[in-house]
Amino acid sequence: MASLFDFGDEPIELLDPGAGIGSLTAAFAHCAGRRRLHASCFEIDPHYHAGLQETLRALRNVDAQILSLDFIESSVRWTQASEQPRYTHAIANPPYRKISADSRERRLVSKLGLATSNLYSAFLACAIAQCVRGAQIVAIVPRSFMNGPYFKSFRYWLLDRVALIHIHLFERRDSAFADDKVLQENVILKMVAGGMQGDVTVSSSTDDRFADLRERRVSFDEIVTPGDDELFIHVPAAHTQRMAVLNGIPLRELGIDVCTGPVVDFRLREHLRQQPQEGSVPLLYATHFNGGFAWPREGRKPNAIDANSQTQSWLMPNGCYVVTRRFTSKEEKRRIVAHMLPADALSANRIGFENHLNVFHRDKRGLPERLAIGLCAYLNSQEVDDYFRTFSGHTQVNATDLRRLKYPSIAQLEALANGQEN
Repeated sequence: MASLFDFGDEPIELLDPGAGIGSLTAAFAHCAGRRRLHASCFEIDPHYHAGLQETLRALRNVDAQILSLDFIESSVRWTQASEQPRYTHAIANPPYRKISADSRERRLVSKLGLATSNLYSAFLACAIAQCVRGAQIVAIVPRSFMNGPYFKSFRYWLLDRVALIHIHLFERRDSAFADDKVLQENVILKMVAGGMQGDVTVSSSTDDRFADLRERRVSFDEIVTPGDDELFIHVPAAHTQRMAVLNGIPLRELGIDVCTGPVVDFRLREHLRQQPQEGSVPLLYATHFNGGFAWPREGRKPNAIDANSQTQSWLMPNGCYVVTRRFTSKEEKRRIVAHMLPADALSANRIGFENHLNVFHRDKRGLPERLAIGLCAYLNSQEVDDYFRTFSGHTQVNATDLRRLKYPSIAQLEALANGQEN
């Protein structure tokens, strides 16, 4: 992270929000060589102060102050007081935690014109707000902000205020962050506050040793697709010049939609049945599609749900559907894993899809079988997998993500089905 900075000849004011024991400030000071700098190390947890003081004392080129303040609150207060930003450089490993709509942190960052659902994005926004125009910001953060509806406001806020200069991906979460049980990808970002957006350097390594570092320059149009009102941030592969592109039409033009499985099992627990019985209908989980469709299956998951007035609105008519698992990891062979439910696989009039599935349907009803076969083949293709990986870095495959893919025409999907049948 520290090696990504350009140090120049101007005085350096470094911001380290959530400094911990000062590891990032120490790395920055090392890369700065003989350049002197002033560092503001925010750390509200007193347990870290002794270690932070020890780290800072050992840095001969650093004049530092430890600020035992709430960084978000302080940043918002200074911004509202119209105090001039002072920092020329910022290096950050912000804390990760969901923040609820009525949380104190959410209310504070709303005063910066930002709505966000996680502490890391609030920290990053506050750091940017304290930086002068032209300041360099390097941060390691989850990749989850790059797509999906929850971070749309943050993407707009961010890209309106910084130029993206460098994005680094770790190819394997289980190598780079094995000790931390990280459930999503982390990225290292380099940004320039108020900078003019140009090409972006994309790099990758298997793990945190960077022994197999690969990088290339790409057009910003490969990072954010022109005209995309969601502002999804794609990260093209660093090891190939081939651009992952999906050509086709939106899903809605096929008369198809996709939804999250309506049955949230813990909310309907009293209506679940381990085995089918009179008055119940099939309840399908991802496990029912593993190794080919089979229902019922022995295991921990229930196989049925009572069909009654309290569950009726969560059930769908029996038919032919395409389903995908909502949770996959980047280490799996395919991020999108699609299966087809044949129309004649179940005899019930209605069925339940559990919430960990995405369901492709037409007006909440099944699809023509040849169309479903072709759609399933397309979703499981290498082409779709390559493209999906450019913008999805967490474990979820959301219905929103599936809607924004481009799809072949009906005729092309049916032709794919013919190839599968042959």
